[in-house]
Amino acid sequence: MKYAPLLLIFAMAAFAEMSVCGTEELLPIGFTDEELLRLDEIGINTVPTAPPPDGTINPGEFDPATGVFVRWPLGLPPSLIVAFSQETTVWVICTTGQQSSVETAFVSYGVNMDNVDFVFGETNTIWVRDYGPWFVLLEDGQQGIFNYSYNRPRPLDNNIPIVVGSAWGIPVYTSTIVHTGGNYMSSGFDQSMSTDMVYDENGGDEDWFDSQMALYLGVDNYVAMDDPQGSYIDHIDCWAKMLSPGKILVLRVPPGHGDYVALEAAADMLGSTASPWGTNWEVYRVESSGSEGYTNSLISNDHVYVPLFGSGYDAAAIALYETAMPGYTIEGFEYSGWEPTDALHCRTRNVMDNEMLFIHHIPVDSQQSTGTPVTINALIRCHPGNVLTGQDVYYRIGTSGSFTSLPMTSTGSDSFTVDIPGVSGIETVQYYISASDNSVRNETRPRFAPDTWFFEYETNSTGLGHGDLSAAGLVIENVEPNPFWNAVSVQYSTVSLAPVTMTVFDISGRVVDAAVNSVEAGFDSFTWTADDTVPAGVYIIRLESPGWQAVQKVTLIR
Repeated sequence: MKYAPLLLIFAMAAFAEMSVCGTEELLPIGFTDEELLRLDEIGINTVPTAPPPDGTINPGEFDPATGVFVRWPLGLPPSLIVAFSQETTVWVICTTGQQSSVETAFVSYGVNMDNVDFVFGETNTIWVRDYGPWFVLLEDGQQGIFNYSYNRPRPLDNNIPIVVGSAWGIPVYTSTIVHTGGNYMSSGFDQSMSTDMVYDENGGDEDWFDSQMALYLGVDNYVAMDDPQGSYIDHIDCWAKMLSPGKILVLRVPPGHGDYVALEAAADMLGSTASPWGTNWEVYRVESSGSEGYTNSLISNDHVYVPLFGSGYDAAAIALYETAMPGYTIEGFEYSGWEPTDALHCRTRNVMDNEMLFIHHIPVDSQQSTGTPVTINALIRCHPGNVLTGQDVYYRIGTSGSFTSLPMTSTGSDSFTVDIPGVSGIETVQYYISASDNSVRNETRPRFAPDTWFFEYETNSTGLGHGDLSAAGLVIENVEPNPFWNAVSVQYSTVSLAPVTMTVFDISGRVVDAAVNSVEAGFDSFTWTADDTVPAGVYIIRLESPGWQAVQKVTLIR
């Protein structure tokens, strides 16, 4: 395990912080000296269960939530609890004997008590991010909880997912992996990220760990990387944060800082990594002296709560969030207890909507052919106790003006489709998807559109926008059917007499299949047949001949 080389650093990090109410000396986010002697206790009480059914989705932090977990006694500024209570439910984890103390304190803070509720259970620490429940969306639209062995010998904390599942009647699916919530980011699709500490904590067996994440969370593309900070906790939320399935925030420090080179390399690596949307991650940078952990924020619906440190970097950090997340309310909170590697995110956790109306959509390619209809596909899933009442695409030609709505048609298995009519000339087309159900839930993709941002594409003569090579000599004329269930035909034209190769990639950039056609100019086609080992999802088909390239996304449905 990676713990051994870090014992001294962990021990150095084990300083004492008092709770806000002054009744508890808080344990550190790292190990205490005493805990370093009990590392063998991690996971000894974990009882694994069967994984959830296939089709499980682990929502992202930016997906619909109904509340925020905090733990009492607090390690958070009272002003943050007040802000939470004005927008959502504050779920306080405490014992029954502490409830009255919580209520008395919260009333004195000015908390909206109509938005306060309780989960009763004993805990060791305030780090609810690290040990709290990870919610999953099951294939039938119901909610589940993923449970694991918390990477600290803190049995009360480790039991909290079971406590929540029992109190709320939610099935809990337990794996024996060792993990921690601060070292995990979910895209809401099949890609998640951590530092590679997760492999060290699990005996270095990467294949086994990845398979557990796939089985229990539906994560088929697990991105693990070195910790560029080399910190005592190796948590990814100390230096990076997913803002959407296509945007990610990475800390930047001055060139003279010891972490500068590693953080720049991490940002470059993420910027060249495919996001679940099929394009590389759009990387935003937030400036820090190295003493401010601005990525350690919490996204809760349309609000973002950012830790502030009383430094000259604070205002720029807020401005950066406003740029990266237009339409969201960005609020900053200063607190003496924040550390560069331990701030607001570490001490809170979203309660995801247990009747979530979920929209799963891969944006269309950024370049589309003039005059050709553009097909918009989406998976839209509501809770089984609810019924969808609407599913529409809103689009407009240009970047201003009103949107036109188009009802989407069901193609079965929660899948919906509609064509945006072809557009003449070179134009920008913006669109978003909206869905509603009879519980009065309404969701959009992107979330909170049209007040935030939109998906968009441009029309041109070829409709080919991926790749650096000119597409004029190799054109994909038609792809059908798309989505497809078994085989898809890719029809193309070429002016070249050289062979045309077809390569199929999954959204992480891994090659799935390849083929070569004979030397012949004019019209031809490839047929890709996905065998039974290829999972449902979005794939990228790339055609190439010397000097030319064309790319097309296709969706395989099982």
